[in-house]
Amino acid sequence: MPAAISCVTLPVDDLGKSLNFYGGLGLTPEERDEDHAAFNLDGVYLVLLNRSDFGVYVESVGHRTAARGTAETILSYFTESRGEVDTLLAKAKAAGGTTTAAEDDEGTYSGYFTDPDGHTWEVLHDAG
Repeated sequence: MPAAISCVTLPVDDLGKSLNFYGGLGLTPEERDEDHAAFNLDGVYLVLLNRSDFGVYVESVGHRTAARGTAETILSYFTESRGEVDTLLAKAKAAGGTTTAAEDDEGTYSGYFTDPDGHTWEVLHDAG
């Protein structure tokens, strides 16, 4: 079986607020109920799950749910152009996210944003 990531699940405090944020980025959930929403991102699912429900899963293997704003991962999104980096960062800011200005570092143009729960996203274009 080839290695692949099929799903990334993020804990959220307010599902409605998170849906508004990701909707502002142009995403529409494929599935949704009062506890979660799932977006099909070209074969990889992004799932937003209420923090209390998320805790049930991670506590079953001896972990605690990270507090809001605690970063344990960076989610990266690769774009087709530098302009797309700027556009996505602008959408994230307009949707209420915290953003950094994109910078060029040895041929890679990238910037960062956080969603309402403090999850960190990197948006980048690699000219190489």
